[in-house]
Amino acid sequence: MRRHSNSPKSGEEGVGRGFGDFGFSTPHARHPQSQADYKEQIEYPLPTVAERCAPASSSKSLLSQRQLFWLCVLLGCGVLLVSSPALLRHGLTPPWHSVLLTGCPAASQSPRRLELPWKPLLTPEEQRRGISYYGSGRALHRVATKLLAGQPIKAYALGGSITGGGGSSNYNKTAYVPRFFQFIRHNFPNRGHVLENKGIAASTAFIYAACLNHHVPLDADLVTLEFTVNEQWDAKYNSTERRSFEQLLRRLLARKRPPAVVILHHYAWWYSPGDGVDRGLFYREPESALSVFSNYYDIVTLSLRSAAYHLLRAGVDKFKVHRVALGDALHYFLTGPGNWTLGKIPQAGPAQRKSFFYVDSTHPADPGHQVLAELLAGPLSRAVWEATTGGALTEEERRHDPAVPALPPPMIPHSSDEVPGMCAMLEEFKPVVKRQSGFKYMPERPGADSFVKQKWGWRATEPGSWAELEVDSRPGSGAIGANASNAVVWLSYLRSYEGMGTANVTCVSGCACNSTLLDGTWERRASLFTITRFEVSHHEECRFRVTVLEEPGTVPQKGHKVVLVAVMVTHIPFDLKGLSGGSIGMVQNIGLSSDVGF
Repeated sequence: MRRHSNSPKSGEEGVGRGFGDFGFSTPHARHPQSQADYKEQIEYPLPTVAERCAPASSSKSLLSQRQLFWLCVLLGCGVLLVSSPALLRHGLTPPWHSVLLTGCPAASQSPRRLELPWKPLLTPEEQRRGISYYGSGRALHRVATKLLAGQPIKAYALGGSITGGGGSSNYNKTAYVPRFFQFIRHNFPNRGHVLENKGIAASTAFIYAACLNHHVPLDADLVTLEFTVNEQWDAKYNSTERRSFEQLLRRLLARKRPPAVVILHHYAWWYSPGDGVDRGLFYREPESALSVFSNYYDIVTLSLRSAAYHLLRAGVDKFKVHRVALGDALHYFLTGPGNWTLGKIPQAGPAQRKSFFYVDSTHPADPGHQVLAELLAGPLSRAVWEATTGGALTEEERRHDPAVPALPPPMIPHSSDEVPGMCAMLEEFKPVVKRQSGFKYMPERPGADSFVKQKWGWRATEPGSWAELEVDSRPGSGAIGANASNAVVWLSYLRSYEGMGTANVTCVSGCACNSTLLDGTWERRASLFTITRFEVSHHEECRFRVTVLEEPGTVPQKGHKVVLVAVMVTHIPFDLKGLSGGSIGMVQNIGLSSDVGF
């Protein structure tokens, strides 16, 4: 029986052993069908049984597929009769396991186990517990096949501040995304790999859904998604939040060459209250709600909660949660029935911090980031194992029925596939403002070491200041939603608990729209990007003005600051039954506690 060891192998200092029997059991993504924005569907057929079972060195099959199949069955039966009693008695996996599952002997190819380039924190059992859904593995098998052939891959990580490295001691080294990319390079060195972190703090799935091509090129092989702590925890499926999450998935899966998609659920112990507890509620949403999409679309899903919850609760070393690294991490403590008191989470001393999982109420410390990376390594390891042992699906094992499309219709009733007309964020947002008075394009965090982390946007602090933004609100020809009477503009701005004000949004030329109020105030001790939407008529040069108001917001504050950070245009009729209104982006507190007030 294989036992987990906390010490590296001899001669492999700091290098973890291979994952389990097949690498790591983790889920993965689905192969979809085309949509209007990607007219053609390119099929990447899986190998046949004969191709999968044939040795790599053979140039011509000596047996027909049927003959090979029956030979495999006979060999499997022989092995079963001769070896299974002794093997089972010792708790080992008999070689006929592969025969029964794949129709060919396990020895037909050389198995490939991947290894972590660091000492693992999770045992193989815990790694497997972290698999919420693996599914067919078809899309990830394509990634594995490409890597095994020595070809480079393109992988992209989408998510919020945790994906951006929030909480880690070095976001270029110890955060989960660079660790996962290190794992890929360690096992499949290739200078041609394109491995990019596209995480944006305070972002929700909507930002990426509307601006997908801005972040992920059409030839991407692998895309990871981390939005669980960002998405509204109690949103209904017919809400804008859940529809936006589904739209992101569908836009990835509808591509001509759909990437393998992996959903990674982070779990925030101190941000999981409910049912009489102020932290550590196991079933805190939205993880379960978002996982339903995995089942519907056959997408690999990983869960930190499933893998490590009992370790967190027990206070195992590296998984301790009763203290955090930062001293100003705020939390609402339940001091009695219905009694909540704002206080600080106990801080771990400098010598203790390496034993604790979180730096604040939400963000993982280095051990937490390492565990997230180990979870991500799992499905890729499993796909490589299956590809080298004959466990990957073949074309014969798939259903080919035109009545069952590769990409099913939207899961949420009354949803429609919308196509963004434009997306402008980060440096592309600056020229959208054509005229202004009192607004200035500047960073919120000028001391940060990258453009993304500096959080540039158009800012004003005085009532009467205004900025005019211009967008093309016309739908493209043949685009889904092209027949809608109006386009929808989504304006992203900052909300915070101090110094914020309000603004009025009105159309001034080219297009028509109803006046919209932008309110940057709220009570929550978090500074986050949110989005408001308003309908506009179609026009090539649709110009609208944002004017800072004297009037206070719903939570009066000392100040009138308004910060605009992005704009998107989509084309979809909003008179569909069941489509909820309101703005989106009411996300959890994902700003580092040390960065209170943004």
